[in-house]
Formats: sequence, C-alpha cells, structure tokens
Amino acid sequence: MYSNIILSRRWPQFTCICRSLTTVEGQKLPQSSKSTDGISPPPRIHRNPTDILQALSATVGRDPTAAHFKYHDDPYLIPLSNFRKRSYALSAEAGRKAAAWVRDEHAVWFTTREWDPPSKIKTPYFNADPRIDAYAPKPIYNDESKVTEEDLKYTISNALLEDSIKVFQLLGGTDTINDDLKLNFLQLLCFCNEKEPDSLEWLEENWFSANTRERQLTTWKVGGLADKIFASLEPKTPEAYCALILGMAKHYQAERAYALTQEAIEKGIPLSTNVFNALLGCVGFMKEGTALRTEELKKLLSQMAQLDLTPNDKTLSACLRSVSAWGSGKMLQQFALQIVTEFRNLGIEPGLAAYYHLLCLFCKERGPRVDILSDILNNLEKREKLIPKEPTDTNFFITAMGVCNDHLQNYKMAERLHALLMKGDNYKLVGDAYKESIYYRHLVTVACRHAPFEKTTEILDTLVPNVYVPEPSVMEEIIKTLEIAGAGERLAQAWSQLVVFGVAKRVKLVERLLNAMCSCYDHQSDEVKANMRTAACDILKYGQRTQEDGGPIATDTLRTPMPKLSANAVTNVLQLCSDVKDNAAPEWEVVFEGLQKLRKSEAAGVPSNPQTLANVAQKATAAGKLGVAAAAVQYLAENGFEEAIAASVETLAAMLNRPREDIEAMLQQKTADLDQSLHPSAFAVVEAYNLAKTGVGSSNMEASNNSTSSESDSDTTSDDE
Repeated sequence: MYSNIILSRRWPQFTCICRSLTTVEGQKLPQSSKSTDGISPPPRIHRNPTDILQALSATVGRDPTAAHFKYHDDPYLIPLSNFRKRSYALSAEAGRKAAAWVRDEHAVWFTTREWDPPSKIKTPYFNADPRIDAYAPKPIYNDESKVTEEDLKYTISNALLEDSIKVFQLLGGTDTINDDLKLNFLQLLCFCNEKEPDSLEWLEENWFSANTRERQLTTWKVGGLADKIFASLEPKTPEAYCALILGMAKHYQAERAYALTQEAIEKGIPLSTNVFNALLGCVGFMKEGTALRTEELKKLLSQMAQLDLTPNDKTLSACLRSVSAWGSGKMLQQFALQIVTEFRNLGIEPGLAAYYHLLCLFCKERGPRVDILSDILNNLEKREKLIPKEPTDTNFFITAMGVCNDHLQNYKMAERLHALLMKGDNYKLVGDAYKESIYYRHLVTVACRHAPFEKTTEILDTLVPNVYVPEPSVMEEIIKTLEIAGAGERLAQAWSQLVVFGVAKRVKLVERLLNAMCSCYDHQSDEVKANMRTAACDILKYGQRTQEDGGPIATDTLRTPMPKLSANAVTNVLQLCSDVKDNAAPEWEVVFEGLQKLRKSEAAGVPSNPQTLANVAQKATAAGKLGVAAAAVQYLAENGFEEAIAASVETLAAMLNRPREDIEAMLQQKTADLDQSLHPSAFAVVEAYNLAKTGVGSSNMEASNNSTSSESDSDTTSDDE
C-alpha cells in the first residue's frame, strides 16, 4: 500500500536525473571536425577549473594598491607596519601548526568516526570523504612496529627521511631489500644528506626567518648510510652513480664527486647531464687559482662533448655561477661572455639564473660602472613569457634593482625592470616576502634620488603602505626628497606614517623630519602651516602616558621608555608652534612645555641655534604670552648663550613698550628697586639679563653683598675695640 507513495517521492529525482543526462549529452562536442550534415564544430578544448576566474581577473587587472591576499581586505584589519605584517602572517601560520600538532599527537581521533558501521570502525584514515592524504595523520614508527616494504615506499615517496631510516632499520638493513627500493632510498639520502629537510608547508615561517646567504661548506657525511647503501649495490647502476655524485656535489664534497665521476667514465657507465652540471657548479672547490679553475671548467665541458651529452640552460647557469664566485676582473668577465656566446651558438639562451650570475660578476659594489643590464633587459623584453626553471631565478629581479640603485644609479633602467616584472605572470619571480621588501627598497630609493618628483610621489602613492612599508633608512630618503621639493603637506603626513609604520621612536628620523619641516615652512600656505604645527605638537607629546587621575607617568618606569629628543629637535618644535598670533591657541601650551623640557634637561644636549629661542621670546611677547617669553630668555641666560643679553633687552622693550635706550638705562638700576614696579614676567627677564651679564643671579648677588657687608662691619668693630 506504500509503493505508490515511494514512487511518487522518487519520480522527481528520476526526472531530474534524466534531464541532467540529456543536458550533458547535448553539451558533448564531437572530437573530429567531420560531420555528415556539413557543420563542423571546433574540437573541444580542455578547460581547467580556474580558467574562468583567470579570464575574469585578466579583464580587471592587478590592483597595485591592494594588500596581499593573505591579509583581510578590510582597512581596519590590514597591517600597516613590517612588525604587524610579520606578526599577522606568523600568527595565522601558528594556528595551522597547532592544528597539525593536534592531528599528529592525537591521531586516534582522526582515524575513525563514531557513527561508522562496525565493519569500518578499524579502518584507518576514514575520517574524511574524499580522503586527503596531506591532512591525514602520519603513521608513527617505533621499535615495536611491524613494517613492510610498502611502508618504506610510503615514507620515501613522502620524503619522510627519519621515518624512512627507521623503517629501513626495522626491515633489517641492506640484506632484505630489493635493489630498486635501495636505489630510491639512496636518492632520498643523497638529496637530504641524512638530514630531515625543512618543511615547505610553512611558507610564512621560511619567508620571515633570518635570510642569510648560504654558506658553501663541505657538509657531506663521509661513511654515512648513503655510502653503505651504494657499496651494497651490485651491480652498481648508472642511476646509483648519478645519485651519489649529485649528493656529494650538492653538499660540496667536490673532490670525491669528481673522483667518482672519473671512475664511472673509466668503467663505461653512462652519466647524465645533471652530473656534470653539479660538478661545474663546484669547480672552485676542486682547484685553486683562476687559471686552474678555468682549465678545469673547460675540461669538464670537453668531457661532456666526448660523452655526447647535450648541455642545457642549467649547464650555462652552473658555469656562470662558478665564474662569478671566483672574483672579478676583465679576464673573468671576458671568459663569462665567451661561455654565453658558445651556448647561444648551440641554441641555448641564458635564463634568469644565468643573468643573475652575470650581474654578480659585472656589477660589483665597488667596481667600475658597467652597463650590462640594458642588454639583458633588451633580451628579456623580447620574450613573451618568463618561465622559471631554477630556484635562483628569483634572485634576478632583486639583484637587478639593486644594480639600478647602487651601481648604475639610473631610474630609467629601474622603470624598465619594474615594467618587466609587472608584465603577465612575471610577478611570481619576485621571490618571497623578504626579497620583495628588498626589491621595493631599491626601487623607492632610486626613485627618491634620481627620478622626477612627480614620478616619486606616484610610486609612493602606489606602493606605500599596503605593498611596501619603508624601512627607516628609506623613510629618511623620502623625507629628504620631500624637503627638496618643498612638499610641506606630505611632510606633515609623514609624521603620521612614522607612527603607523612603528618607527616613531627613532629619534634621528624624527629629528630629520623636524629639520625638513622647518626648512620649508615659510614657503607654505596657511592651511599647510597649520598642519605642520599640528604634527610638531604631536611629536612633542608622543609617547607621553597619563594615569587615570590625569597625572603623567614617569618615562623611567616604562618597560621601553621613549628616547629623549635632542635640544635641536625641541627647538624646531618651538619654532614651528610659536608661529601663531592668537594667545589662546593650544600651540602656546606646547611651546611652554617644550621650554620646560629644555630647562629641566629632559632634552639631550643644547640647541645649536639659540637665536631661534630669542625669536620665540619675541613672538610670545607679541602674542601676549609673557610667561613663555620669560621662560625662553631664562633658558638662554642659564646656559650662558651670548644671545641672552640682546634677547632680554628686546623682550623687555616689547613688554614695557619702551625704546631700547630706556631699557638699557633701567637695567643699570638695582634689581631690588625694580621688584615692586615691574610685572613678574618682566622682572624674570631682568634677572635673566643680570645672570647673562654677570654669570650670577640677582638673588645670589644680593646674598653675597649682604654677607660681605656684615663681614666688613664685624671686622671694623673688632679693630675699633
């Protein structure tokens, strides 16, 4: 009685399946161009799942101002400093590493599911559908594990070196394994040199780690497991010889690799081109001196010709790598060009790695200027696409941009190079995050030094801060460029950029910015001047923290105290902020605070231009800020500046609205007579005048006079008696 209900429920599903099959059948295209009705549709073109997305992306183009895809596309979440970028990327990767740790440490929870049927409860790795081996827990091998050759094949195919060695030992060593499996294991050992390779899964950790140049030292483990496996192979196949020679050459055991190569040649064992490529790359370890190394390089190339081995582009890059590592000089440069010419005659064009080694050879930091980069760019610009073939290819663009900046000092060349990088899919050749940062460092530096100002601002607006965050040295170059161009508005914005970039605590950089703002302040509009004064106020107040009750916290109690600004920097702040005529402006509070910092020795050193403080006193007097003017004059007098006397007279003349002659006559009177008749600020200026003229304050002078008179009185009395 329920059959009709079941059929009625399944009928729509059956109809949908039939409709989909009809649609799929109608979408099928014939694979041949022949047709009976005269219509010949084109053959079906295979499409990848992402081809449509790539086509849509090509119509829009790449947005150079967008942040990297690994950051959230939100202006409030995008990191804008190098420290935050590094922390953001590493924290995201730390989460993935934590998940991998849970997977490996608690693998039992990922092997079965509670709702699996009883027949599948013990089935391993049945926790996902479809099964993804990369996300599955890795097997654990110990002394009690029962292993087979399949386990060894699994560990070798997944490059699990430590597990491979453990399984190999559990299987009984070289006596119980067939030769094919021994060969595969030997290749893994030679490639890794019996050391677990760094995981390629954690890209961010590798990118942001300390990137130091690889030290070319002999690290091959002599008499290790690789040598034992090679000795156990009988007969020794060409693959075994090639694996061992490549491993020794990769880890700079050059002499033994060369001896093994000659042994294989004498026995008539064929070798591959990669073997000679590896030997060509470490010729410098086999011979000493340029002449002997050159002859050895030619000898290896001759042996390749005798063995009918066809060289490739890696052979060329290996030769140039060795030559560039031997030093510099015209002889090596001519030899390198001869090598390039010979390979071009064979139809082999240099790749990016070969051009990188040529730049290292010709464009030394302290060597003569050689313009080889223009020829390289002429060749690369003719190519439709740059195909990466070696890991060293990612060194080309960073090195070439460094040549444009330091060696050639040519922005036009840097512009051509950058256009080549942005062409098509070439941007993937820029390398990791560390290399990308160095590339843009050179680009921004050469633009600031040698490009027109409009080009420089265009590059800065495009790259900073989402793509590139300038380092302090580059930020100093930017400030210098803005100062020369008189861009006051951008200089005012530069302070906020220093704060966002996390370099606002670098005192030298802040002082450089203040000097730049002071040098071009007079030529700006009123609106720009107001912005520059606001930036100067923020600079003086930056780093100050307040308690809940509003009181300041001592900087000595902070974990990372704010470095002291120099007296010159504080003076520049006073010069900028005192350019206001309104006595109610908040800038005057900053001026008074800056003067207090100078008087309390909270600024390093003394100002090199004390006339600036005299000008501040005059401006403060004109604006009616008598206390500020008195503080400026007192600081000049307390530090013994020659400008203190003239500043005192001019300030008093402005305060009392009297001629200079009357002020000078008034200052000849006793200080006690002027105490009651002058304003406290004017009296403070009088005391500063006396301090600057005599070196002793008025109060000290009166005290000394009183003590002298009392002593003289007592002496006279005693004589009379």
